[in-house]
Amino acid sequence: MVLGSDSIIIFDGGMGTELYERGYYINRPFEELNLSAPSDVIAVHLDYLKAGAQVITTNTFSITRPQLKKFDIEGQQIPLVLAALKNANLARTQFDGSEANGTSATLSSSKIALSFGPLGVLVEPLGAFALSEVREEFAQLTRAVMTAAVKNPREAEFDLYSLETFTDLSELGAAIDGIRSVDTVRPILASLSVKSSQNEILAHFAKTIGARPDVQYLGLNCSEGPSDLLVSAQKLLPQIQKPLIVQPNAGTPRQVNGRYFYMTSPDYMAKYTKRFVEAGVAGVGGCCGTGPDHVRAIRSSVRMMNAKKAPHAAAASGIQVSAKSVAPAEKIARVSFKDRRASHLSSLLSKGKKIFSIEMLPPKGIETDKFFERLEQIAAAGIPLVNIPDGARAMTRVSSLHISVQVQNRMQGRLHAIPHFTTRDRNLIALQSDLLGAYVNGITDVLLLTGDPPKLGNNREATAVYDIDAIGLAYLADCLNRGVSPGGESLGKPTQFGIGVASNPTAINLEVEISRWEYKVESGADFAITQPIFDPDSFLRWKDQIAKTYRPHLVGIWPLLSLRNAEFMANEVAGVHVPAWVIAEMEKAGDNKEEALKRGMEIAQKVIARLSPECEGFCVSAPLGRAEVALQVFEK
Repeated sequence: MVLGSDSIIIFDGGMGTELYERGYYINRPFEELNLSAPSDVIAVHLDYLKAGAQVITTNTFSITRPQLKKFDIEGQQIPLVLAALKNANLARTQFDGSEANGTSATLSSSKIALSFGPLGVLVEPLGAFALSEVREEFAQLTRAVMTAAVKNPREAEFDLYSLETFTDLSELGAAIDGIRSVDTVRPILASLSVKSSQNEILAHFAKTIGARPDVQYLGLNCSEGPSDLLVSAQKLLPQIQKPLIVQPNAGTPRQVNGRYFYMTSPDYMAKYTKRFVEAGVAGVGGCCGTGPDHVRAIRSSVRMMNAKKAPHAAAASGIQVSAKSVAPAEKIARVSFKDRRASHLSSLLSKGKKIFSIEMLPPKGIETDKFFERLEQIAAAGIPLVNIPDGARAMTRVSSLHISVQVQNRMQGRLHAIPHFTTRDRNLIALQSDLLGAYVNGITDVLLLTGDPPKLGNNREATAVYDIDAIGLAYLADCLNRGVSPGGESLGKPTQFGIGVASNPTAINLEVEISRWEYKVESGADFAITQPIFDPDSFLRWKDQIAKTYRPHLVGIWPLLSLRNAEFMANEVAGVHVPAWVIAEMEKAGDNKEEALKRGMEIAQKVIARLSPECEGFCVSAPLGRAEVALQVFEK
């Protein structure tokens, strides 16, 4: 083993925070300093070696292309990683040649860990970045450093890979696969950043990453400081058979006058080092906010503990983790849609009823009387559902979730709301919070969408969030339906959302649309609402093409009001196809509004008549908020 197992191994501390302390601010990537300020990077390595670190970590945590792309320097990736290796090797050489270093470290005992962090983007199933792309990213990095190490070992040699601060186990597994597709020799330290409350993730980490024969060391790093990380280590150790390396950060940073400070002292770190060793870890170091003084304190504590290192178990912890509490998140079974009694849509479908819904835009301001008058019309006509868009065409209106809660409360079961819910305006935290908040307020069916970009709307300067897209949002809602967060943390009682997604049978690139549909189904979609359909045959072709993954569909219907309305739908609404014959039909009405409405109604009714045997229901848009027009579609 590269690190050995007879004594506690001492790792270095944070690189980025040490460079920050040297005056380099966070408006630039620290990896860039490998080329622009190598002497400072080397100085950090030397300080850690002098403090007693036996393993130094390269300044490459954010070296992946998605991370560097944020600063438009992804083209410098390979020169930067090779410069980082050179700096680490130079530091090790200088340290080993020094007669005054005051430690017993030698070339045979000081090691270099090549650090790789996460990509900084969400990967499938939550995000759009494919796991195959993750594997290739780490494979191409590994190829570059392997080639350099063979050509110039004095500058590019290293001893192990350190995969740090990963939170997504799928991404971590793909990173390992990428490395191992090129290098099957050097050891890998696979390290997770997790809170101690995330029992499911810890268990899944042990059962998946911990069980891989191509991973030699497991790690826990960063987190919320030594105290919480100790609890995580105590829970993890009984579940693994491999050496565990812990590298806590120095607590949660505080911002003072524009700068960040960590509050954990070296003495406090020394105290927790003793507790880590007693728990059974194989190595201790630091993460964000820890510096040479912290490593020096770790070294002093380890010197006292090495002789009485605890066995590789956590008997001293006193913490028992029952099998119930550690089921992997993705293994928690879904409740089938037909058994989700809270979902009103599921209830209607289980009774074999044809589903009818009307789509109503929420009010622009706080006056809601007209909106609810129209809902009364809809309920009186026996329509059970109303769809409420979420900032359609990026126009500001009352929140679809908030107005839907009012619908549930005021309509008293006579009408149920299906709010649309987009990823455009909310980060990953807000998406989860808003969905949970909606559910506790009685919302049990949702239509999940990515959302129109702000440039289409009346606030073009607004920032779009798009942490995830509609596929990731379906996965997020599916996690909530299994009682866990996307990160695998138990949430207790699961939700029972009916998970709706959009489908577009008339998409220009139908191959891509079908692929996205299959991902949506895999991620947990229960039903779909289509874009407005004017050509019934397009839906029938779509149904045939997705036959193996078909889910209940509500076909979108748009009753045209005029030729201008038809031309607008054909030319300005993304994803909607209006056939030439529909335009020609609307042209026949000329300027006669009544005739135009009649012809628009007939087109809509023909689509419904043709597709009624082929789908589970229809969602009719109320053009310009005119509920009476939408209701006329059902009268024939």
